[in-house]
Amino acid sequence: MNLDRSARPLDVRFLGAAMACALLAGVASAQPARTIRSAPPAASAAPAATRTLAQPIRVNQTLPPASVDFYLTVLHHNDGESRLLGAGPGALANFGGVARFKTLADNLRAAALTFPPGPEAKGSVFISSGDNFLAGPEFTVSLNRGTLPYFDTLAMDLIGYDAVTIGNHEFDFGPDVTRDFIAGFTGPFRFITANLDFTGEPGLQAFVNSGRLAKSTVVTVAGRQIGIIGATTERLPFISSPRNVVVDPNVRAAVQAEADRLTNLGVNIIILSSHLQSLTEEYSLVPQLRNVDLVIAGGGSELLANPSSVLVPGDTAFGRPDLGGAGYPRWNTDANARQVPIVATGDLYKYIGRLVAGFDAAGNLISVDPVSGPVRVSGVAPDAVTPDATMLAQVTTPVQAGVTALQQNIIGVTQVGLDGTRVNIRARETNLGNVAADSLLWQATLVAPQFGAPLPDVGVQNSGGIRNNNVIGPGNVSEFDTFSILA
Repeated sequence: MNLDRSARPLDVRFLGAAMACALLAGVASAQPARTIRSAPPAASAAPAATRTLAQPIRVNQTLPPASVDFYLTVLHHNDGESRLLGAGPGALANFGGVARFKTLADNLRAAALTFPPGPEAKGSVFISSGDNFLAGPEFTVSLNRGTLPYFDTLAMDLIGYDAVTIGNHEFDFGPDVTRDFIAGFTGPFRFITANLDFTGEPGLQAFVNSGRLAKSTVVTVAGRQIGIIGATTERLPFISSPRNVVVDPNVRAAVQAEADRLTNLGVNIIILSSHLQSLTEEYSLVPQLRNVDLVIAGGGSELLANPSSVLVPGDTAFGRPDLGGAGYPRWNTDANARQVPIVATGDLYKYIGRLVAGFDAAGNLISVDPVSGPVRVSGVAPDAVTPDATMLAQVTTPVQAGVTALQQNIIGVTQVGLDGTRVNIRARETNLGNVAADSLLWQATLVAPQFGAPLPDVGVQNSGGIRNNNVIGPGNVSEFDTFSILA
């Protein structure tokens, strides 16, 4: 494929069809000091309000109970990526899935009203930090449906959120599909990102004008105002297809400006929900910020967990103790010398992160309860939850039927085995690698004019993008097989 950086990335919605056509054509043969919460000087804005900071503490430390005025349980997840049915095949089918996810979310929200025990005010917020859908068989069922809302939209509406960050995969099909994804929501929450400008995309700008899409949102929990700011990776134009959406590469400045604005409005608990592609990015950002109390990192799918955390079989906790210690949460020191917790969970609706944060009456973060950590979405003992009946009826059942139809749709026959085994595909040329590269060339030639891109001369397939790790055939090849190859 033409690698000219001036061209927009191409629409990926028809890659499965591209591979199908290729097959049919016979191609397949230490403690912080006390500081003052304040905004940095800004010529264009009034100085931010100030407040005295208490000593933030680590998970295993305590302060006198009277020091905590309000416990906020921050429930969060990231990178759901349309994995609506379950975490995977075989035993993994007993984990994840939006029907179980919905039940667990409801249970954790209810628990947040009474935990920790005591007279302090309590409540929760629920946040997604981006990549809310992704090309694949389950999202294809929505596209094939021919009507809105998409099943991902319906699932998230039923789950219920206080804020949803815009990730990079939201633009993989171009801004029109992003618009359709958002249009189907009926819940009152906002989509948030502080560093994207939508004026060049009227369909998305309409959501800005109506308040559905904003730089941040403020929600009221137990009488306290909670500000939630969004941010999207500055690499968006190079890894997705945002078309005329303009990306501000200075994420720090965009986030700080919004934190200053919220602080000036009297909001004294502020959360950053960012989608920067790697925990390293959020960890590096914290020392440059003021007045952000905690950070949710999306896009890297790092599973932060503690020794007591119960994980989905096969999952392991993220390492890198150089990034703020070990376990959940991680910590870094901000520009006011405050300790700020950073959290993230694994992807694919397998976990809900649970950060129980104690704040004093001035909104200073002073404690994190040891119960904090990832809670797995499980269908087996000892932590099994019953799938939500409404979600089963409105999302799980019709999506499963659509996926089954993809499995039954035979789109080609191969007389030889198509080698996608990792040991071969990542070391040498294989016939399946050739099919994938040829299908990309075919599809890119078809859609390049839609994006104002030059026609490609060659197709280049990254071997790491071929994910099936087996030999397909000889025999029938289904439409579903194409998704297992280019997952």
